[in-house]
Amino acid sequence: MDCKKAIRMITPYIQNELSDGDTEEFLNHIRHCEKCKNELETNYIIVAGIRLLDSGSSNFDIKGALDRAIRDSYRRLRRIRLVRIVRYSLNTMILLSLFVTFCLELRVLFY
Repeated sequence: MDCKKAIRMITPYIQNELSDGDTEEFLNHIRHCEKCKNELETNYIIVAGIRLLDSGSSNFDIKGALDRAIRDSYRRLRRIRLVRIVRYSLNTMILLSLFVTFCLELRVLFY
């Protein structure tokens, strides 16, 4: 991903509008690109600051909120990946059991 695309994805990321694939690609880019990470921090400070002012909250740990949001995004992506692996594994086991059952049925029919 190039920086131009990553910068266009900042606002949708902050508003949780990115797909899982785009989120993963975006997070991988900002992990290695300091310029884009600084741009994300700047935009997040603006958006989160406005939200905090509107809500009347006294918790102004915006940098910590961004770090938590990024950490939560990574956790969500890991959870999705784990669910996908478990689903594929279960499907494979089901197909294998059906195949074994079919082979055993053939054995019974022909012997």
